[in-house]
Amino acid sequence: MATLIVTLSRLKAATFSTAPVAQGSACRTETITMPASGALTANGEEIVEILADADCWVAIGADPDSSLATDGTGTARKIMADIPYTFGIQDGEKVAVEAA
Repeated sequence: MATLIVTLSRLKAATFSTAPVAQGSACRTETITMPASGALTANGEEIVEILADADCWVAIGADPDSSLATDGTGTARKIMADIPYTFGIQDGEKVAVEAA
């Protein structure tokens, strides 16, 4: 079965002289078997890193929908397998995924 690894983290952006770096000690990670929505909800985290083992569609939001409408539109993003992607996330948001 295809899976998506989701890691939520905070940023260390106290100064503007260096690029923000994810804080490893405060990370929360879950693995989602496609198709499904994750159980983790962003709570103070500002970034989400996702890594899929198969091409998939991923949606991030308060009530994410990873499916595409019959006209090919939707809020999901196409994610390629084995490439880590990093996105901004807000409090209360979750991740949903389904295989491409």
